[in-house]
Amino acid sequence: MENSKKVSVIIPVYNDEKYLRQCVDSVLAQTYSDLEIILVDDGSTDHTPEICEKYREKYNQIRVLHKKNGGVGSSRNAGLALATGEYVLFVDHYDWLDQHHIEDLYNLAVKNKADIAAGNFNIFYDDKSTFAYWLNKDSYFEKDYSIKEWFSLQYRTDYYNMSLVFTVPWDKLYKRSLFKNIVYPENVPVEDDLTTWKIYLLANKIAYENKAIYTHRILKSSVSASVSETDVFPLRSIEERITILRLIGFDTSNEESAYRYRLEKWKNHALDKGEYLKYRDTLQKLAILEKWKN
Repeated sequence: MENSKKVSVIIPVYNDEKYLRQCVDSVLAQTYSDLEIILVDDGSTDHTPEICEKYREKYNQIRVLHKKNGGVGSSRNAGLALATGEYVLFVDHYDWLDQHHIEDLYNLAVKNKADIAAGNFNIFYDDKSTFAYWLNKDSYFEKDYSIKEWFSLQYRTDYYNMSLVFTVPWDKLYKRSLFKNIVYPENVPVEDDLTTWKIYLLANKIAYENKAIYTHRILKSSVSASVSETDVFPLRSIEERITILRLIGFDTSNEESAYRYRLEKWKNHALDKGEYLKYRDTLQKLAILEKWKN
C-alpha cells in the first residue's frame, strides 16, 4: 500500500497459552503490512511468555515486553510507551481480527480525515462454541461523526450494539498522538469504561463502518463476562463523564439517566455482597437525586 503509515498493534497478554496463537496469527495475516506488533506479557505464570518469545524470534515486526503483573490497564500503558507507529490499534489476546481489519480502518480514517476509525464486531461464546451475529451485508454503511454525534449514539438501543462499540478500546484505529496524556487506570476492572470516552474528546471526528471486522471471545472467567453477569459498571466513570461533558457544553441527559441506572445496580450489588458502606453511600446519592429531581 503506497504512502501507508505504520500501525502499532498492542496486545496485552496474561496467561493465555490456549488462544494467543490464534490472536497473533490473525494480526500477522493482515492485508495491511506496515505493522509493529507489541506483545505485553503481564507477568504470566503459564507458557505464555515462551509463546511470546517464539513469535519474537520468528518475526521481525514483533516486539515483546515481559513485566510484573499490573492488570490490563498497565499493559496498555506499557504498550503505548513502546509504540512508534503513527496509528495505534488494540487487540485483546483471546480475540481475533478479520483479515482486512486494519486495512479497512486505515482506509476509512484516511478517506474521512478522521483521528479515529471504528468498526463493529461479532461475539464468540467460548463455553458454547457459538457466534452471535447482528450484522449482514444489507446493514453495511459508512459515516463520519462529530464527537457530539458519536456520544449521542452510545445509548441508542436500535443502533447495532453501539454501547459496546462506544466503550471498548479495540476494533478501532487511533492516531497515536491522541494518547499523549492518556493513562489507563491500573489494577481495576473495565478500565476501558474509565478511559475510552476521554480519547474521543481529544479527536477531531470519528469515521465508522457498520461491518463486523473483529471477533470478541467471551470467556466465563473474563472481565467482560463477569461484568455482563452483574451489570455493575464504575460509578466513577459516569461521574467524571458528566462533569467534563457539562463543562464543555455537551448535553448530558443520556449520561444522567445512565448514572441513575448504575446507582440502582450498585445499590443492589453492594447489598448482595454485604458491602454496607457502599450500599449506604449509593442510597445517599439516590436520595439527593430524588430530592432535587425536576
